[in-house]
Amino acid sequence: MQMQLKLSIPFFLFVSFLLGCSTTKKAGTSTILESKRGYTISLPHQVLEIDAISGAKVGSLSIDGYNFLTDSLVHKKYWGSSFWISPESFWDWSFADFDEKPYTSKIENGKVILTSPKSVKTGLIISKVFSGNRKNNSFVIEYTITNGSAEVKDLAPWEVTRVHTDGIAFFPFGEGNRRGGLLPFTVEKDGISWYKYRSQDVPLKGNRQLYSDGLEGWLAQVNGQILLIQKFTDIPFEKNAPEEGEVEWYASPVAPDKSYVEVEHQGPYTKLRPGQSITWKSEWFLRKLPSSIKPDVGNAKLVEYVRNVIR
Repeated sequence: MQMQLKLSIPFFLFVSFLLGCSTTKKAGTSTILESKRGYTISLPHQVLEIDAISGAKVGSLSIDGYNFLTDSLVHKKYWGSSFWISPESFWDWSFADFDEKPYTSKIENGKVILTSPKSVKTGLIISKVFSGNRKNNSFVIEYTITNGSAEVKDLAPWEVTRVHTDGIAFFPFGEGNRRGGLLPFTVEKDGISWYKYRSQDVPLKGNRQLYSDGLEGWLAQVNGQILLIQKFTDIPFEKNAPEEGEVEWYASPVAPDKSYVEVEHQGPYTKLRPGQSITWKSEWFLRKLPSSIKPDVGNAKLVEYVRNVIR
């Protein structure tokens, strides 16, 4: 890992003692720390941890010490938040180059920049740029896919975030029909699609997903009084990847691992020529809901709160 930092000795020792980190940097927008496995970016009451060793996943996202994401104790392979390539047929479940192997990394201009090795199978290179925005208390992730092969690649960017069960996922839906094995367990009200996790409703076999076009460019998950909003650029219906959706959910059954839920969104399906790149941005807002707003399916006040936050 590459870093160039200037710090006073007492501050360095103090932070290293508290956090077990080897070096620190105070950026204009957030505090960035380098650790043995990667980096942490801190905003008031919030910390985002990046695991550079395991595919530059977001290993945890916490507010006042509560980690909103699942870890490897829930599932040894699918944990935290990953970046994949859509559609699924593109990589046929062989995505170790981007999701499991170490990334090279550095800090530059107050941002953490991580780059994958070139995929032997696809010739693609993934870059992830993480930063914190103190103005609106959000974390920003910019994903770049570069085609390092000699062939044209048809693909879309895909963010897959794994959260704890017993919460509620919701988003404004767009054109076309919703589909998938979770569709019978969703509620649609006033243009918002809602899914409340219930273990007895998760199919043990077959499709355990929901596929949909989105609208307004956001997806939210609430667990208790903690809310995660993921903001992105809304794409036209015709730009959805084949057999996929701009917004997707996945629910894991209890066996053989502990259960979890994936909240996912995708960017535009793009023809990427040799040497070309596509960059796609996702912005995360983690909030504690006011006690006056109940995390209930169909609650219009909850939707209004989300829209006010990202506005």
